[in-house]
Amino acid sequence: MSAPLAPSSVQSLRFLRPLFVFAALAAAAALLGAAPPPRHIEGVALALEAAAHGVVKPENIRWEPASTPLNDATRGRWVLFLASDTASAPKDLWRARVTVSPEGAPLEVVEARNLTSTAVGDDTTLVVNGTHAAFATVAFGQVQSVTLLDLAGEGTQNQTEKWPDRLMAAITNVQNTGTWAGIARVDITLDQPAKRVGLALGSDALSIQLADDDSALVSRHAKLDFARGELEGDLGMHAQAERHLPKPIVFWAVDTVRAVPWIGAGPIAWLEEKVFSLKDSAKQAAFKMSGKGAELAGKVETLSGEAPKDNGAWPPPPIRSIWKTPDPKEGEWAPPTQAWIKKFPLLREGDAAPSAFFGTFVRPDDTRPYSRVLMVAMDMRQLDLDMEAGSEDPKPLVGPPGVGHIPRDTAIASRVSAAFNGGFKTEHGTYGMMVKKRVLLPAQPGAAAVVVLKDGRFGMGTWGTSHDVSGILGVSPNDIVSFRQNLDPLLDADKINPNGRALWGFTLPGTSMQTERSGMCVTPLGHLIYAWGEDLNAGTLGKAMKMAGCVYGMHLDMNPHHTGFVYSNVTEMRGRNWKSDLLSSQMGISPDRYIEYAPKDFFYVMMRDPFPPTIEGAPWKLDPGTQPSPSWFGGLFNTQLDGADVLEVEPARASFRIRAGTREPDAKTGVHPSFELATEDAKRVLFAVGMGASTERRPKGLGTEGRLLFEMSHAEKMGVLISDPDGRLKILRADEFATLPQRSDVAELPLILEGTTADESVRSGMALGVNPEGRTFVVRASRSHGAALASVLKKFGCTSAVLLDRGGAAAFLHRSGTGTPPRSRYEETVLYGMANALAPRGFRFEAEHPVPPPAKK
Repeated sequence: MSAPLAPSSVQSLRFLRPLFVFAALAAAAALLGAAPPPRHIEGVALALEAAAHGVVKPENIRWEPASTPLNDATRGRWVLFLASDTASAPKDLWRARVTVSPEGAPLEVVEARNLTSTAVGDDTTLVVNGTHAAFATVAFGQVQSVTLLDLAGEGTQNQTEKWPDRLMAAITNVQNTGTWAGIARVDITLDQPAKRVGLALGSDALSIQLADDDSALVSRHAKLDFARGELEGDLGMHAQAERHLPKPIVFWAVDTVRAVPWIGAGPIAWLEEKVFSLKDSAKQAAFKMSGKGAELAGKVETLSGEAPKDNGAWPPPPIRSIWKTPDPKEGEWAPPTQAWIKKFPLLREGDAAPSAFFGTFVRPDDTRPYSRVLMVAMDMRQLDLDMEAGSEDPKPLVGPPGVGHIPRDTAIASRVSAAFNGGFKTEHGTYGMMVKKRVLLPAQPGAAAVVVLKDGRFGMGTWGTSHDVSGILGVSPNDIVSFRQNLDPLLDADKINPNGRALWGFTLPGTSMQTERSGMCVTPLGHLIYAWGEDLNAGTLGKAMKMAGCVYGMHLDMNPHHTGFVYSNVTEMRGRNWKSDLLSSQMGISPDRYIEYAPKDFFYVMMRDPFPPTIEGAPWKLDPGTQPSPSWFGGLFNTQLDGADVLEVEPARASFRIRAGTREPDAKTGVHPSFELATEDAKRVLFAVGMGASTERRPKGLGTEGRLLFEMSHAEKMGVLISDPDGRLKILRADEFATLPQRSDVAELPLILEGTTADESVRSGMALGVNPEGRTFVVRASRSHGAALASVLKKFGCTSAVLLDRGGAAAFLHRSGTGTPPRSRYEETVLYGMANALAPRGFRFEAEHPVPPPAKK
């Protein structure tokens, strides 16, 4: 047995050990030709610059906690830093391992990874405390988001359970972060961007301070608790924890291999082509062996051009088959069979709305009679369209990715009726997307797009030459809330693939593959149709859209596990109290995909709220009497507020005309005033509002049908109520009125509200106001009610209002379908409201500056 070493000898060896390790590492580095960086922070910055191939400033480097001396010397110590391509370019957050000597001197940068890769977003304000780090992302001169990282690992954010899924998650984590455990991430998004941000990272919470201007004052603040993952403090910020869920092994393998730099997308695309080609050949052979015959009904060219005309009926008209013997139910629209699918609210007994969804199938491929395209038509009178980004795609150039599920806001989630897949991954085209004013990827000129506007309409069309959120004819950029692009237009007017695109989701030269494909299109009337099939090429998908009568169509995603349509009914989110069902059992996605977790973007439709926005103490009811068509939706509502009766007319549900009263004085102009409505307008009258009549001593301006009968008095505090050629109302000051446009009507009335200035003295009679959303309000009050008419209208958001009093008589309101119906002629000057049918809110948009079509070869 060897004698034990003396204590002094042990101390000597301990003293020499760091020298031995340092010498060995230095010798290894010399053999490899890698010189250690200088022993100061500037030297570390230079080494990190070389690893990141960019610019790294010393003040943007943060060391993570040290490990054991041996681990730090051999595997490296983790460091977080901000790097940019050039000194003035936006910075990304990087993570690297740097080997260090036992004394802490840097030796070598072992590896470096970009954790954010946001080309437009500038990551800044990096703070580290223990195993937590936080940073902010700035874009367009404003703070867009704040992100918290747990460097110790994903923890509960990794929700894989089975060992194969856990293994795949670990490999993905190594590929993305350099560690098996990965990095947990919580993104805090801001409803309104801020000018400046301050971050304080404690041991158990992250404090956020925001300034909305250049002053030193804090405008908003919040605290994110690590344990609970919840925000405390000011509203307007939302925390979303990233989740790592299992992925089908085939798609995990494709994504993982494709991300390897020396492999890339090419070999994967080649393999996909071979697999899908073999499947298609096998299907065709099996069909031929079955002995089933299928004969076309006529020339395909003729039938493919016969798109049914949308006559305004719901459901859409049947679709004619291209086959001589159609399959049972082919082309016949039918409502879904699930009894729990949401229905439009019943506003009054016996007046129920039809189903908002109708489905059918068509067989558009003249070489594959077995190939079906399932189609769902959505009634866009009853439904609102919206979209959400996935938790992985699109990969944003600014800030965090999307939340990957329908919003948790009960007012939204409780109305969601269905959801369906979005477009391609970022790596397959970087097609633009904006969600609720936050641009994830800028728009691509010439790409097919769908836009959602703040008034609830949605449009489909081809983007113009702009990369900005602009350039759509008749649409202000401020009105665009969200948009999504994907590929070229698949259908435009009667042309399938008008640009002659050859590759529809295929990265190598070749023909379009037969696989699962999906798309969306809009009909001439404005309804939305979703199309899906499991054995399609792009041309066949476009042909199905054309057969259904669409005027514009966009290709969405493709391939199994990426496409699908889900009906849903959410009662309560926290308790997982919901129902969901796939359109077809052949779809390879989970029925809960869009409710719980969607790695890619998607669209969803919500049952529309038929009532006007409610203010406290004034619930709306359907107004008694005749309603505009369809009556199950309603267009006129009433309530009471501050003792006054309020009639509300929904935007676009009525058009307006002003007609002179027979007691108005003779204008002595030789122009006969219009007392009555045209015959067709008279058939649609919903109500008549009397405004009295002026006198010869005190005449007030009046004009009908583009003819000015009396000039404006221009008296103090007078306004002008104008009905434009389309029957829309607006209110001006009398001194702002110049000329009366053709087919317009005008009446001069006392102005009681202009902007924030209100006449509080008027407390009885009738007044009319219009708010910025186009809602019209008629307020009636007796002398005893107390509150001013203008103050009541202000509470409903009106910014202009007139008193309905030209003099000589009390104002009145006559309603069709009640005991006091409107008359064809009055002694008083009258504002008529005439019913407009409820129109679907989809449309095909045109670009102000279209991208020229590709030159023919």
